[in-house]
Amino acid sequence: MKFRLAILLAIVVALPAAARDFSSSISESDEITHLRPEFKVPNEPNQLFYVQRSPNANTVVYAAKLDAQGNPDTKTPVEAFWRKFNIDGSKQPLNFIERMMAYGVKIGAHKPPITFTIASLPQRQLTLSMDAQHHPQATMAIGSHTVKVVYVYLQVVEGGLMPSVPSLDIFGIDVSSGKAIHEHLIQK
Repeated sequence: MKFRLAILLAIVVALPAAARDFSSSISESDEITHLRPEFKVPNEPNQLFYVQRSPNANTVVYAAKLDAQGNPDTKTPVEAFWRKFNIDGSKQPLNFIERMMAYGVKIGAHKPPITFTIASLPQRQLTLSMDAQHHPQATMAIGSHTVKVVYVYLQVVEGGLMPSVPSLDIFGIDVSSGKAIHEHLIQK
């Protein structure tokens, strides 16, 4: 099943941009909604955000790698890995296809401000920075908001030859207002 999802994401990434267009709706609230409250929320050192998927509780975690002074490492500032909550909770690396086509990180700038993208959403740039308490955070633009990303949820529909990902949700906190921001993206 994991292999099928990786192949699907590889195909989606390989499609022309017009075939991957999403319609977007943005809402604001007082707190972040957890679409699957029964799924465990990871709590990793230097965690930036995580990705949950509808089929099971296995979660991809994005974390900052820091140098001895507590600043983002300039060589490898962000790492992505699995927490296999559906199995035993172990930490496992992404495989080659997952890194290249789905969940892998591509660093845009290795010195502050450090920017990066995720393989399956290259049009969405994130910025790695330190918050007021000197904790790492990943921010991105959602509409007119600059948002500290908390988590992403992928709706996966299985069946047929390949599963599909018809929608995704991005949840975060507006860095100016402190309000919860939710962007719901539906594939056109």
